Amino acid sequence: MDETITKSEPSRSLVEAIADFRKGDVSHTPVSRLSDLSRAEVKTLAEAWLSIPEEYRARLVRSFDELSEERVDVNFRRALRVALEDSEPVVRQLAIAGLWEDCSSDLLERLEMFMHEDPSADVRAEAARALERFSVLAASGELDRTSADKLRESLQRAVHGDETPFGVQRRALESLGPFGADPEIVAIITESYESGDHGLQCSAVYAMGRSMQSRWLPVVLAELESDDSELRYEAVRAAAALEATDALPALLEAARDGDAEIRYAAISAVGHIGGRGGVRALERLSEDASDADQELIEAAMEDVTALLDPFPSS
Repeated sequence: MDETITKSEPSRSLVEAIADFRKGDVSHTPVSRLSDLSRAEVKTLAEAWLSIPEEYRARLVRSFDELSEERVDVNFRRALRVALEDSEPVVRQLAIAGLWEDCSSDLLERLEMFMHEDPSADVRAEAARALERFSVLAASGELDRTSADKLRESLQRAVHGDETPFGVQRRALESLGPFGADPEIVAIITESYESGDHGLQCSAVYAMGRSMQSRWLPVVLAELESDDSELRYEAVRAAAALEATDALPALLEAARDGDAEIRYAAISAVGHIGGRGGVRALERLSEDASDADQELIEAAMEDVTALLDPFPSS
């Protein structure tokens, strides 16, 4: 009898957790109760969701991410699906970002819908950004052909849409990067880079890296020396994505950049590219690095060493 009640009715702990959320308590104890919800519990949460004040719903979704970083035994996917239906844009945006590991086909369809139809430009841009992981699956043949073609067409439509918000266009362009072996996508990236619009240029450089196509290396190397910090930053990330050993000298210079964000990205890029050249570059950086940079350099050195010798002798 008790087992039947447990399966058909929400547990007392879930009801108590929802009561806590209504009062603003989004600490880890009640939040953890939303991990691995059953279908009946999802229904209970959905029915009660909007009774939780907006500011607490946003904090709750942020808490999912925080708790997930601390514990590997929690899974908030079903709770985040409830948050996708929220009436407030910031909650929908946070929910999309929180589902970054979900590669299910139904979420792909939802994200495409969000990108084109959501009333919030921020939500649409977050959806366009999230679609990149599906583009990666499509490019590697892990997404069925029909879904892959539909995704590419959907992203292209967002890039070229006359009424598409600029931020959505940029994120859609970036998410097209993994399709970069296709001549049509090459043309879109080239057109965006040569448009003269700074934002589109930055997104185009990002897409060049995500394309994994060496044809873009000369552009990436040139932008590593750009006077514009945002372009330098995107070029650093693109060089890392392309695993361009030819970029190591320029990345070594970028690892001494006055912009901390560029500096940290460059150190990580050297570690990602690895190889003996990467080891030597990191050793040179270590000679006069600040304490903060030294930690990143040591972490990058560990990454390179693990790549060079994955089975070190004890």
